[in-house]
Amino acid sequence: MDTALAMARSGLGTTAPNPSVGCVLVRDGHIVGTGVTAPGGRPHAERCALDMAGDAASGATAYVTLEPCAHFGQTPPCAEALIAAGIARVVIACTDPDPRTAGQGIEKLTNAGIRVETGLRQTEAETLHAGFFHLVRRGWPLVAIDDQEPGYDLSLEQFDDTDVLAALNALGARGITRLRLVPGSAAAQTAEEANLVDMKAASINTRR
Repeated sequence: MDTALAMARSGLGTTAPNPSVGCVLVRDGHIVGTGVTAPGGRPHAERCALDMAGDAASGATAYVTLEPCAHFGQTPPCAEALIAAGIARVVIACTDPDPRTAGQGIEKLTNAGIRVETGLRQTEAETLHAGFFHLVRRGWPLVAIDDQEPGYDLSLEQFDDTDVLAALNALGARGITRLRLVPGSAAAQTAEEANLVDMKAASINTRR
């Protein structure tokens, strides 16, 4: 799972509107496939890992940072892809709050006779997927003031709308999950005044 988390972390800021997910397939103690959500959100991590593994996926264990999707979108559900590949066991770090999946991915896998375990590295995974969870639950992206640009879907110095919440909702409608506000910018000041900043980088917090 640590490898899957590291892969997912490497994709932060490139996969909106989808979360950056990591997937590692292990068979007989050997990694046979790895995947991370591709730029733009597709293909998903599970599909990438299955394509790498080929026939070696049959009987393997899949370690996934987020519950496999259960709905048909531009691609078939990842839960069904894992079933079709003959995966024997799926270890999921954290469940997906998206109503289109929420528990349904696990249900599909379990109903297919696949052993499912959840909660391995859950805290780390929830932190990693915090932007996506924030968008699903509140309708706008996680807002951070950070002097480092990598890992964010978008960086702003000024909002397009004088109503900061309206501006954030508009960004959420675009699928932005992680928003970086430039330290000292008008956007950062406005968001702080509205109490809409979710986190500050440690380097910002320690400045005098």
